Amino acid sequence: MAPHEPPVVFVDNYIKLLADGNPETFQKILDMKGLKRSEQSSMLELFRQRLPTPPSGADGGPSLSFSAPTPEQESSRIRRLEKLIKKRL
Repeated sequence: MAPHEPPVVFVDNYIKLLADGNPETFQKILDMKGLKRSEQSSMLELFRQRLPTPPSGADGGPSLSFSAPTPEQESSRIRRLEKLIKKRL
């Protein structure tokens, strides 16, 4: 429910309050706030920059890198969603 302006404050508060380093979860929050994709991409980039980096090899697991979806991936998601909706109608 916090305002998303200024973006740095919003990202810092999110990291402090939720301590969730998953960009997908952060993007869902931005979706719920109704931000445009262009605003979301800049906020996601800021989020990735502001995340505290874990010590290398601390968890011993493979590291994953997340990136914003490409326009092709977005259109593919939309097509799949449209198909699902048509099947249920």
